[in-house]
Amino acid sequence: MTSYGSPSPYDRGEDVNILPIALQHLTPNYISILGIGAVAAAVMSSMDSCLLSSASLFTNNIYKTLIRKQASDRELQWVIKISVTVAGVVGMGLAFLGNNVLTFWLLGTDVMYTLILPQLVCVLFFPVSNGYGALGGYILGVMLRLLSGEPLLHFPPAIHFPGCRLIDGVYVQHFPCRTLAMLVSLCANILISYVTSLLFEKGLLPKRWDILQVRTHSAPRGAVEKSNADNNQPAASDQLLDTTC
Repeated sequence: MTSYGSPSPYDRGEDVNILPIALQHLTPNYISILGIGAVAAAVMSSMDSCLLSSASLFTNNIYKTLIRKQASDRELQWVIKISVTVAGVVGMGLAFLGNNVLTFWLLGTDVMYTLILPQLVCVLFFPVSNGYGALGGYILGVMLRLLSGEPLLHFPPAIHFPGCRLIDGVYVQHFPCRTLAMLVSLCANILISYVTSLLFEKGLLPKRWDILQVRTHSAPRGAVEKSNADNNQPAASDQLLDTTC
């Protein structure tokens, strides 16, 4: 009963454009123009926020901290511009590779759960965590997640967990591989952080190898108490000498 007619958008294969179709054929012209403009504004706002945040994270946390600590403000501005361009090209490539927004949403939640959540938990609740543990946990989590396979990206699983079945020519993991990757990343983060902190604090590894500056963080309680005792010992001997005199 509309200008769109029959069959439905699902039968025509236009289900991904259901919102523009509804605005065009079910609302007046001024409502459809405002609706499309609002959607475009929301998309552009979210997109530029993602681009700027990605560029800022790379520039401040990676380039300025690890690559060039003496970088000037002008150099950092050029790095931000290049980072924004690269992130935009990557996002555009992902948009051309697939036309299903739900796929990217599911992949985003997968990344948040398996990779970002362990890092957040370690930062908030485990003071021993450091950059080495975060890097090691992240690498292990990514490797385990990729080896588990992903049907949405047509990645076949290299590790067949219990319950893995072949359905319509595609291997489907019924084992909670995402939770396993999250737990492995969390445990690896804590373990690697503790071991590296202990090695650097005990002097078993030289300071020049500490590229992530773990020794600048707060030392364990036992080490702090020992350091305070060592610092207070000369003062106590001087006080005893003054009393004796």
